[in-house]
Amino acid sequence: MKKTLLALSVAVAMTTVSAASFAAVEGTFDVGARGGWAFTTFDGNQYVTDDDDNGYGVGINFGYNVTDWFGVELGYNYFDGFAVKAKNAANNYDADFDFQGPELAVRFAYPLDEKGSDIYLRAGAMYVIADNDAMSAYETKLSPLAGVGVKYNFTKNFSARIGYDHYFDVYDSDSRYYSGNDSDIGFLYAGVNFTFGFAEPAPAPAPAAEPEHISQTFALEAGALFPFDGSNLTEEGTKTVQGVVAEVNSNNVTNATYTVTGYTDRIGAEAYNQKLSEKRAQAVADGLVASGVPADSIVSVQGLGESNPTTGTACDGKTGADLKQCLAPDRRVEIQVEGDVVTATVTEPAAE
Repeated sequence: MKKTLLALSVAVAMTTVSAASFAAVEGTFDVGARGGWAFTTFDGNQYVTDDDDNGYGVGINFGYNVTDWFGVELGYNYFDGFAVKAKNAANNYDADFDFQGPELAVRFAYPLDEKGSDIYLRAGAMYVIADNDAMSAYETKLSPLAGVGVKYNFTKNFSARIGYDHYFDVYDSDSRYYSGNDSDIGFLYAGVNFTFGFAEPAPAPAPAAEPEHISQTFALEAGALFPFDGSNLTEEGTKTVQGVVAEVNSNNVTNATYTVTGYTDRIGAEAYNQKLSEKRAQAVADGLVASGVPADSIVSVQGLGESNPTTGTACDGKTGADLKQCLAPDRRVEIQVEGDVVTATVTEPAAE
């Protein structure tokens, strides 16, 4: 019967391994203490029979969580309060017993909540030192153990647990008076555990960079770029074009493309103005390349002559120098820049 119970306990433990999920935190340590009711199952022989099967047990344990569901525990137990008595009152075979010793066990856990509470199974062995006060020597043996329990976590560091452990064949004496007086120990206990060794949480990953597509138009007056009626950039005009490139670079625009469009005012022949607007657009495009813009980033260079005036009817009725000055905004080269600006999305840390 005892061998059948041991085999069943080990089988249940191994089955639980395959079904176990995350209960403990990998790489953490447990320290705990427990105590409770213990009982023996003394078998009588021709000399003695059981007298007091009920006693108490206390123990300490140290554990290490190898993985999220599997741990190893080292402990030390002390059981006392048991006795046998002689079947013949004339014989002096009465004896009190206590059992103590270290144990090594593995622990398999199945979770109950996110804090770490779980149901667990234990399997292992205890090196039992048996003290029979009627004998002058201790008797020792290795006792298999199997157990089951429930752990409740109040916090990630502090938990309580209740459980039952069964220790098989803790006593098997060679003395003829106690030979056959074999016993198991059952231990119903409650205990507390403290868990430590949690790794510091990894820093939150840097916010993902999200590109924002932008389109910006620079309208450069021809008077700031070219001599009157000319299409070659002046020194001031070159600096103006360089300023556009510098601003685009300072805004960290990536994948930038440039569209250059030249315009003139309505004074003069339309064909002449068209040609002049084309030359001025090309001069500005060349200035962009000279300022570091890749040639293949300039996607369009065109002149639109007198079209798209910005002054509208504001200059109607003016003549001579006044008209020329009034129409100055129409004489321009526009640089349209499109590209992506990378900005970081800032997110609030999750509440714990």
